Amino acid sequence: MSVHPLAPIFEPRSVGVVGASANPEKRGHQVVAALQESGFRGPIYPVNPRGGEILGLGVSRSIVDIQDAPDLVYVATPAFVAPDVVRECGAAGVKGAVVPAVGFRESGDDGAALEIRMVEAARETGIRVVGPNTSGLLNTHLGLHMVGGEPLAPGALAIVSQSGNVALDLMTRASRRPVGVSIYVGPGNECDVGFDEILEFLAGHEPTRAIVLYLEGVRDGRALFDAARSVTRTKPIVVLKGGRSEAGVRSARSHTGSIAGPYEVFRAAARDSGMFEVEASDELFAVGETLATQPRASCLADGGFVVISDGGGHATLAADRFAADGVPLAGLSQATRTDLQELFGPAASVENPVDAAGAPDRDPSVLAAAARIAANDPACCGIMLSGLFGGYAIRFAESLHETELATANALAATASEGRVPLVVHSLYESRSTEPLTRLRDLGVPVFESLEIAVTCCRGLADTGQGARRTARRLARDSSAVSGWISEVEARTLVESHGVCFAEAKHCRSRGEVEALSGGSGRWAMKAVSAALPHKSEAGAVMLDVPDHDLADGFDSCVAAARSHLERYGSPGWGVEGVLVGPMLPAPIAELIVGVRRDPSFGPVATLGFGGVDVELAPDAVTRLLPLSGSDFEAMIDDLARGPTLRGYRGRPGVDLSGVEELLGGLAEALASNPDIAMIELNPVFAYPDRIIAVDAIARCSDPAERRN
Repeated sequence: MSVHPLAPIFEPRSVGVVGASANPEKRGHQVVAALQESGFRGPIYPVNPRGGEILGLGVSRSIVDIQDAPDLVYVATPAFVAPDVVRECGAAGVKGAVVPAVGFRESGDDGAALEIRMVEAARETGIRVVGPNTSGLLNTHLGLHMVGGEPLAPGALAIVSQSGNVALDLMTRASRRPVGVSIYVGPGNECDVGFDEILEFLAGHEPTRAIVLYLEGVRDGRALFDAARSVTRTKPIVVLKGGRSEAGVRSARSHTGSIAGPYEVFRAAARDSGMFEVEASDELFAVGETLATQPRASCLADGGFVVISDGGGHATLAADRFAADGVPLAGLSQATRTDLQELFGPAASVENPVDAAGAPDRDPSVLAAAARIAANDPACCGIMLSGLFGGYAIRFAESLHETELATANALAATASEGRVPLVVHSLYESRSTEPLTRLRDLGVPVFESLEIAVTCCRGLADTGQGARRTARRLARDSSAVSGWISEVEARTLVESHGVCFAEAKHCRSRGEVEALSGGSGRWAMKAVSAALPHKSEAGAVMLDVPDHDLADGFDSCVAAARSHLERYGSPGWGVEGVLVGPMLPAPIAELIVGVRRDPSFGPVATLGFGGVDVELAPDAVTRLLPLSGSDFEAMIDDLARGPTLRGYRGRPGVDLSGVEELLGGLAEALASNPDIAMIELNPVFAYPDRIIAVDAIARCSDPAERRN
């Protein structure tokens, strides 16, 4: 795997501090202390012309006196000498420099000239520069701390902020939550390293699950949005823009030296690139935490969130806010409403939002049961719980405490097992009761503000839709081999059109796979790579893997995929982890279902018997799109083994209406995405009562194909 150019900055093996000081009030002392207290794993080299010792470390008089040049240097010097320090570090072999000094472009013409000198020094020596005017850098997973303040526990939320105060606010909030911070960087004036490169690095940083971004102006807006469009396919980005008003623009210029462009242009570009924009600093962290801990919502055309409340007032306010924010509420099936009515009793309202009408006051566990019922409804793409949870033992009876703890466990399990995002609004959030702490520890976000909770739901829905939008633009943005896109992207492409896939989790590391183990299940695993559309040929598919072999299976799957790519001339293409899901029962039939753009006849659909041997004994038929009901029936009749799908000699048939709906969904996906040339699902497991797609591939079209 290729190493990202910014790896020496964000993942350095050694660190130098030029301008190190024995005075605890100086930044050159504080950074050395912070690195030690955070447990930085590599050597720390203080540098000061006076020499001596600082915090038990010998001080070098010059960077050139260090035998092995450090990867990264913190330049704790005044602005007027920083360009010379950067040049000296670059000439000595240092790969990166963090320059916190102010007095550059943001301060006027003289400062701008000084910044140009530093850029020239960087370009001539090859060193990369973060800043100047940066609030620092940290990587909690390495103990790399160049910000100041107390050490932070390793976490999953990356912060990129042009404001040190905004960053401190976010990090303070994160220190009180299990989500934690993975990486922080202040781009400052972006004289060299820009937002776009930072986002590209974070896309491949395994511990980072979501990115929050505060910016006022940006050096290269097009590069930022191009990078964001790529990153948001796999990792959500939440952005807060400073400089939306004329007064804000003036402040941004004095603050960072950036030019804050027209806000409406920024707003449109941010949405187009898949970023989720918030308007307040408290929303920035809340949505970031939610997206780092919950799966993005996959709301179908008729799907939406389910709100479960223990009071009519909050149910009404939630409905109003969901409507105002444009977040759909799910239309619950009659079966779901019947089950909820039986659970909560006749006084409850089981439309959506659901009002439990006091039933949880006596037994909070009904909330977990209701969440499980809602999660099983096909229209449910997410759940918001609103009201008193976490405070029933305070409000009603202490005897409810243990029930609330068990309910917290059950709520988190429902969200995790069904991969349905869950957001909790609780009046008792500020009291951090044990049930609410339990929820947070299990990865469920909890908020005191109902409005912020709904904003988080909107973030889950919008970023899910944004990922689908960016997937639809892959022909313009993707450089995948022969135009293929990865299975994860192909799934995203068609799920919004009603196609149901087998449960699968995208695991990017051995550790993520290990987290799934702990039972007695059997698993299916397959590598994820845009350059590997046919994974079985590469030996990158493993079936019936026992629970205790999951981690080794990850290594084997990834190794097989990489070996295949190297053998057949695609060594530069990454393997983006594996998809892992429980084994499914044997189906009645394995089908292949596909749509494509024929250069002569336009859009066509193919239906046949699939599986790994599909090409050895082909049994498939093709029809022009769109299909009528009679066309579909004729396709079944024309298959040599078609009778087995209808039921044959006493054996059950398959859900043919489900097959027809799946074909219709693929046809819609192709029609909605002119940048896509073909989509193929193989195999599709056909059962008497359901149709489940197991694997998906898709290819981008060239301009000639897009005419059809």
